[in-house]
Amino acid sequence: MTQPKTRRRVLIVEDEPALRLSYERYFRPRYDLVLAGTGAEAMAKLEETRPDVAVLDMRLPDTDGVALLRRIRASQPTLPVIITTAYMSIEPQLQFLDLPYSGYIIKPFRLDELGARIDAAV
Repeated sequence: MTQPKTRRRVLIVEDEPALRLSYERYFRPRYDLVLAGTGAEAMAKLEETRPDVAVLDMRLPDTDGVALLRRIRASQPTLPVIITTAYMSIEPQLQFLDLPYSGYIIKPFRLDELGARIDAAV
């Protein structure tokens, strides 16, 4: 008998309330969502919920995404992290800093594109 497929727990770190609401409405039926609006909230929820995948906005009110990605890597080095950004120039910076991530997506993007990246992240 096959085991029932478990839903992936996804931490989404996004400071824009309208985007968080869009993510919640679109992804709630598909994933167990954990939402955070700041870096501090993200770190607390990361430790508390142990997500399978994280989606990280690079611009946050209390920290920048690079600093937060460093903290995530220190805490959970193998966690797949998908970066969302409005800036195409982020990839060279992340490669230079040798911060592993599971891909990035440039805003604006379609939610189904983000969903495909979340599904592919391992």
